[in-house]
Amino acid sequence: MKIFLTILCCLIAQYQLFAQTINWEQFMAKQNMKWEQLGKDYYSGITLGNGLMGLNIYQAGDSTIRLDVGRSDVIDVRAQLMPEAGKLYTKARLPIGHFMVNVRGKILRADIQLHLYDAIATGKIFTDQGTVDIAAYVDAKHEVIHIELKDQQNRKLDWKWEQERSVSFRYMQSHPTDKPKTYPDNPPVVRKNINEFVVYHQPLLNHGGYSTVFKASKDEMLVSVGYDATASADEDLEAINSIKGFEKDINHLKNHKSWWHQYYQKSFVSLPDKRMENFYWIQLYKLASITRENKILIDLMGPWASSTPWPAIWWNLNTQLTYSPVFAANHLELTKPLFQSFKTNLQNLINNAPEKWRYNSAFIGRSSSYDLISPTNEADMVKGPFEAGNLTWMMYYYYKYYEYAGDKQLLKTEIYPLLKRSVNFLLHILYKDEQGVYHLPLSHSPEYKNAVDANYSLASLNWGLNTLISINTSQGFKDGDEAKWREVIKNLTAYPKGEDGFLIGRDVALTSSHRHYSHLLMIYPYGLVNWDHENERALILKSVNHWISMKGALQGYTYTGSASMFAQMENGDKSYALLNELFNKYIQPNTLYKESGPVIETPLAAATSIQELLLQNWNDKIRIFPAIPESWKDVSFKDLRTDGAFLISANRRNGKTNSIQINSLIGGGCIISSDITNFTVTSNKRKSLQFEQKKVGAKVEIRFSGLLANEIISVNAMDNSVKNLSVSYSHHADWYWGYNSSTIK
Repeated sequence: MKIFLTILCCLIAQYQLFAQTINWEQFMAKQNMKWEQLGKDYYSGITLGNGLMGLNIYQAGDSTIRLDVGRSDVIDVRAQLMPEAGKLYTKARLPIGHFMVNVRGKILRADIQLHLYDAIATGKIFTDQGTVDIAAYVDAKHEVIHIELKDQQNRKLDWKWEQERSVSFRYMQSHPTDKPKTYPDNPPVVRKNINEFVVYHQPLLNHGGYSTVFKASKDEMLVSVGYDATASADEDLEAINSIKGFEKDINHLKNHKSWWHQYYQKSFVSLPDKRMENFYWIQLYKLASITRENKILIDLMGPWASSTPWPAIWWNLNTQLTYSPVFAANHLELTKPLFQSFKTNLQNLINNAPEKWRYNSAFIGRSSSYDLISPTNEADMVKGPFEAGNLTWMMYYYYKYYEYAGDKQLLKTEIYPLLKRSVNFLLHILYKDEQGVYHLPLSHSPEYKNAVDANYSLASLNWGLNTLISINTSQGFKDGDEAKWREVIKNLTAYPKGEDGFLIGRDVALTSSHRHYSHLLMIYPYGLVNWDHENERALILKSVNHWISMKGALQGYTYTGSASMFAQMENGDKSYALLNELFNKYIQPNTLYKESGPVIETPLAAATSIQELLLQNWNDKIRIFPAIPESWKDVSFKDLRTDGAFLISANRRNGKTNSIQINSLIGGGCIISSDITNFTVTSNKRKSLQFEQKKVGAKVEIRFSGLLANEIISVNAMDNSVKNLSVSYSHHADWYWGYNSSTIK
């Protein structure tokens, strides 16, 4: 049905567009984290960061406060000296050090809040001999950590810097079996004073080093870390100049707060479950604490380093999940260090492939350092331990950047060529059977087993081929390889299936608990097998239920992945239950996560799962509130981003959607699917607007074509009277993350 709407009054449209307000300061105050006691370890500490440097504050003894200092890019550079040792030892993240501050008396309790909106922690620490005031933040504009600790009785506190052993975090773990036989420490640290600055300089064996510099006054400590991996710069001077620049900037606190306020206001989510709402906003806080547009891509720890067997970057799930929430959250800028690293290290990605394929291929193995060097060779490929689909899965997110930003030049010059190289690697290893069917040879399905026709790699190949064809067609690239891509798709083996759904690969069933959904990527995130196709629903449900039915090895991201899959099935209650199980079992008091050490991705993936309760975009439809739990009557969001560079806002009250707003950043068309009925449509750009609508089951689909750049369309139910986007809490109303009565068990 086609409808032609005449807008009677532009003033009415403007009212509908802008009447719904957010009191940001008031709303964000509800998201604060609280410490009624100082945390007892890394996972209950107060975490602060600016995308490169970090601070984690917790209690280390009856009368001692520990303050861990971190910088994300400080890695070892001994690979040339120890070629026989693996990158997890020779190019690994390195510890820096921590302050131990002794206070007067035994620490009894605390009253500290991490104010998310300002990214500042303030409060009091109470001992049996008095009170200590605390304030700390990592400046948004300068590489400086600012700490204030003041004894209210004006007694001097005892600060001590402890430099940590400069070896790979993995080497300090007891269980790894791959430890090199010879692995000396880096040279001894050198302590010195340069004017008013105290310097701890840590040389590295091959070249370069890192320097922790601090300047102390009675109650204040300013800290910075300089790092040089090439022996071409002065690490001491870098850190000293950071502190000097911070002190010279009289508006540093104002600018710090302003940066964070602008960051948060790029999108908005309000939920009736305070625990989940708080958790979501903390993940946005963490994202900007661990990366920034002009800083470094995210490894498994960010700036809060700790003992771990994983001191690197992982490419078979972790990086993909880590970056997954930034797209809908309207923070595409946070992906730039990741995708810039693809450009900077393109030759390394090419050299990761066997030499004879480098003319048109690229590859990345399981893990790497920031240089992305992680090769395979023909001997490994014959044995089958290599993971063939890692880079193509990563390219799913690079292509998603294009879809959400609409940057056609980037698509043409960087995304398309690298996607093609990643797919070419998979094409090189294909072989044909006697019936003319293409197969993938023995390869690894991450964290399970090797298999011929592993679904992990098959799903990536299918997505990559279909995406290349779509780009070539829509952009008119006239790539002569399209005929080959179509021929492969036509003759490619089907995904191996069994009585319990999708297999790991041909003749390899899932028979034991498996935390990774490596065999289910065709369901999520690729959506190649999806809930819109009724003939595939039974297979999807059977596959997901079988996967999560075996409990022994399930971990945090099992719950985020399955929650997202059930959200795509429009089963909000099941998705909500899985997320709550994740919170109850795995999420730490400060919302960090651990598996033998810190791993950053799972809480961030949970933020994606929460977004997918509210908004999904697949099969060319923008789905508004597709998987809201039955008990959630009121929900709101604003400026979540979708494919096509649309910013979507929506309200749901009393179990029914009553308003949707579509901000078309670059123009184009879209289809909106929701339960809204009896509505009006208005535009901020024109007095008349043409659209189509049809009923599909319980939903209404509204098709808009030819939207203008920066055109804002409002779809409002007749009974819409919402004035405030923030909703009231009906679940966990008294919850606070941090170390308090909500989280101490």
